[in-house]
Amino acid sequence: MDFSNVQNVVFAVGRMGPGGVQLLGTAFALNKPGFIATASHVVGTDDTGLVLAFKKLSSLNDYQDTSENSIQTLPVKLHALDPFHDLAVLKADTDGKSNIIIGGTDQTPVGTAISSFGFPHADHGRMVLTQQDMEIGARVLIAAGGIKAKHLVLNTQARPGQSGSPVFRRSDGLLIGVLVGSYAPGGGGGISLAGVDPHTLHQTTHAVSSEYLSKMY
Repeated sequence: MDFSNVQNVVFAVGRMGPGGVQLLGTAFALNKPGFIATASHVVGTDDTGLVLAFKKLSSLNDYQDTSENSIQTLPVKLHALDPFHDLAVLKADTDGKSNIIIGGTDQTPVGTAISSFGFPHADHGRMVLTQQDMEIGARVLIAAGGIKAKHLVLNTQARPGQSGSPVFRRSDGLLIGVLVGSYAPGGGGGISLAGVDPHTLHQTTHAVSSEYLSKMY
């Protein structure tokens, strides 16, 4: 699958403040005009000042100039929240949409080659759209409140800013998950080294099945 034009559907999501845009994570366009998906913990319950942020990029293969700080923004509002599955759908005043086909974890057995696209280290203001290729290491059910949700364990290390990244089956581009973060036992450690929780420094990242998006917009 050729992902060279993925920059047209994957964006950074941030919040406008007195000092400009604070980047929060990753979002991506859905297949209905104006609807965008991300992780619910990225945007929270308040859409005040919430925007999509993007730079002009003709292809993922372009050199992304890290010294160029000018960005374009598009206001968005919360359309639907699903905190249980850590998913959010945003709405923008635009006719733009993607041709993404939503699948789910049922269609991707262990070992399936997949790719995610997001903005690692966005919490430090770094806005570089990055592809990560990996395989599915496990399929798991995670229970909360007596309800079980389908997740994937991805064989890669994720960093802040990648939450909300779309995860595609590499063979055909089917959307199979949304990255929700590194596995951190007990919610993480009690110390931070240079802003990094040592409990997240491993090759285990979780993605929730994208099938749960289908009923949200």
